[in-house]
Amino acid sequence: MKFLIFLAIFFSIVHAADSAVAQHAGILLPSVVKVKIQRTDAISEENELIQSDSGGSGFVMDNEHHIVTNEHVIRDAKKIFIIDHNNIEYIATLIAKDEKSDIALLEVPLFNAPKLPMGDSSKLFLGENVFAIGAPYSLGSSVTVGVISSLKRSLQNYPYQYFIQTDAAINPGNSGGPLCNGAGEAVGVATMTFSRSGSYTNIGFAIPIEEALRVANALIRDKKIIRGYLGAELLISDKVSRRFGYQASTLITRIESKSPAALAGLRAGDIIIGVNDEKFSDNGSLHRLLYTSKPNDLLKLSFIRDKKNVTATVKLGEEIPAISPLTNAGTGDSAEKLGLVLSETPQEVLVILSFGIAKTAGFMRDDVLLKINGTSIKTIKECNAQLSKLKENEITTLTLRRNGDLISLPLGSKIALAGYATSN
Repeated sequence: MKFLIFLAIFFSIVHAADSAVAQHAGILLPSVVKVKIQRTDAISEENELIQSDSGGSGFVMDNEHHIVTNEHVIRDAKKIFIIDHNNIEYIATLIAKDEKSDIALLEVPLFNAPKLPMGDSSKLFLGENVFAIGAPYSLGSSVTVGVISSLKRSLQNYPYQYFIQTDAAINPGNSGGPLCNGAGEAVGVATMTFSRSGSYTNIGFAIPIEEALRVANALIRDKKIIRGYLGAELLISDKVSRRFGYQASTLITRIESKSPAALAGLRAGDIIIGVNDEKFSDNGSLHRLLYTSKPNDLLKLSFIRDKKNVTATVKLGEEIPAISPLTNAGTGDSAEKLGLVLSETPQEVLVILSFGIAKTAGFMRDDVLLKINGTSIKTIKECNAQLSKLKENEITTLTLRRNGDLISLPLGSKIALAGYATSN
C-alpha cells in the first residue's frame, strides 16, 4: 500500500513538472534565439575558401533587446546572425565578449522580442525541476527537461567560476541558451556538457544567471571586463596537491618579467596553498579570486618554497589585452583572391594558408613575405597595393624567407602562370 502511495505521489510530481514546462516553454520561446555563425574555413579538395555555418543559442536579457550567448559560440566569427522561433533571420552585431567568463553580448536593432524573465540561482536546490531551451544541432526551439544535479560545481578545466550541473540534455547548439526553473525564469546559461564519447551523458553545466548578467552588464558599460593581473602561469593538479599533502593548491609554472608576481618575489615552482590567511577550499579558489579581482587589489599569498611556508603580498596590476595578429582571412582582397591568407605582426607578413593559384605556385604555410617585384613588404596593405596592380596576363615575383632560405616565386592569374610554366 505504501508503495502505491509513493507511486501516486511520484507521478503527480512528474505531471506537475511537465505541466509547468508546457505552460512556460511556449511563452518563453520568442525570447530565445538560434545563433548562427559564419567562419572562414579551408576546403582542400576544392582549393578555395567557403563560409561554414555553426553556432548555438541565446536569449534576450533586458528591455533594450541585448542578447546573451556564450563567447565560444561566436569565437572567430566573420558574420553573426540570429534566427527567431518563427525562423526569421536577423544580422547581429557583437557588442563585446569575455573569454574567461564565456559570455558574449549581441545587439540586433530590428529584433523586438520580450525580455526573458530572470530568476535567482542561489535559491535552487538539488532535485529541483528545470528545463533548457535552445537549438541543439541547429534544431531551433527545442526544450529538454531535467533536474538540478549539483550546485557550485568546480571544474578543473574551467576554474574561474562555479557551475550549475543538470541532467537536462545540453547538446552542441544549446550553448548560450537559458536554463529555466519551474516558474519559467532563467537561472543559468547552458554552456557545456560532459561526454567521453560525444554521446549524451546526463551531465550538463550552466553558468549561474547572476554571474552571466554581471558580466553582460559590465560589457554593456565598459565593452570589456577589467580584472586584476598577477602575471603568472598557474597549474591546477589534484596530483600535485596530494603529493605535497594539501587538499587544494596551485602551482606556479612561469613568472612574467616585471609583472606584479615578479615584483612580489614569486618564483616558478612555488605552490600556493592559500590567500589572505585562508586555505583554498578547492583547486579553483585562486582562479576564482583573480577572476573577480580588480587592479590594485592586495593579495596575501601563502605558498610552499623549498619545503618551507612562505608568504608574500602582491599588488595586482591591470592586464594588457594580447594583440591579435591582423589577417586578411575572409576579406576577399587581392592576396586572398590569388590564394594567400596572410597574418601581419609588427615584425613580418606571414603566410598562414595557401590554396588555389598560390598553392600551385609553391607558396607554403609559414613563408615570410619580404618583397614583391623588388618592393619591400611590411604590411598586408602594402602587399595588396602591389598585387592589385597585376593585370590578367601579368606575373609578379614574390621574395620570401622559408626556413632561413631566400626563395622567389611567381604569382599571377591561372592564365598568366600557365604561360609562365610553358615558357620555362
